[in-house]
Amino acid sequence: MSKIIPTGAVLGADITEIDLHSRDASDTVLAALHHHLVVRIRGADIDDLAFTRFASRFGQLEGSPAFSRSRPNYIPDAPLITVVSNVKENGVPIGEHGDGELNWHTDLGFMETPSGYTFLLARQVPPTGGDTRFCNMYNAYEQLDASTKQAIATLRIKHQKSHTAQGIPRPGFKDISTIDPRELPGPLHPIVRTHPHTGRQALYLGRRFGAYIPGLSLEDSERLLDGLWARCGGEGNTWAQKWQVGDMIIWDNRATMHRREQFVGAGLRRMHRLTTLGEKPT
Repeated sequence: MSKIIPTGAVLGADITEIDLHSRDASDTVLAALHHHLVVRIRGADIDDLAFTRFASRFGQLEGSPAFSRSRPNYIPDAPLITVVSNVKENGVPIGEHGDGELNWHTDLGFMETPSGYTFLLARQVPPTGGDTRFCNMYNAYEQLDASTKQAIATLRIKHQKSHTAQGIPRPGFKDISTIDPRELPGPLHPIVRTHPHTGRQALYLGRRFGAYIPGLSLEDSERLLDGLWARCGGEGNTWAQKWQVGDMIIWDNRATMHRREQFVGAGLRRMHRLTTLGEKPT
């Protein structure tokens, strides 16, 4: 019988004694995700094909868009998996994002239809560093004062698509020259979105770099967004995952953001990531 054990923080829970090959496993995980937003399964001893089968029970799987990838496939037998790694073979990186810090973001918010759930499986981790921190976007919204909630109720935010969470141009945008948030490409999403399954409202912010609120001056947009991001990542609204090999972390991008701490010089790290297609935010 599976057990759900909350982390004690504002989000996150461990699921123990779960059989990932069982059809019932997805029901257990979904129930935990709707309540805790992030779940951790330790010791996930599954190969990439089984990992893909498991994640596919949560929705349509969608690989990273071509313009964001440095290669067509990372794992030929499991082409929907994205490798997130600083490992190099013959001097060439086998994956994306290296070993630097990844600032707060939500997965594929820079697409018209962003990710629903993300699955990240640790294949190789350094002794220290590279922790992933999550924040609760329900809580961030609920703690806003009434006037701020009213001010942002109908506003939309541009989720720029040309740069990564490190502020580096994606492979498909190497020639981009502007860094003016008003000119950077990306879709518009509501700042406050309603979760399609729980009905709860959450802030939905994407990436800080290049974000812009149309209709406001650049100065007013920057001021408002700085305040919202500070609320999200503030003390008491986060939980940190310290990785072990075999950890599988699953999170709901509709109601969380996440960031990765840098681990430059700490060792090698290789993660395998899958995402499900979500829905257009409303």
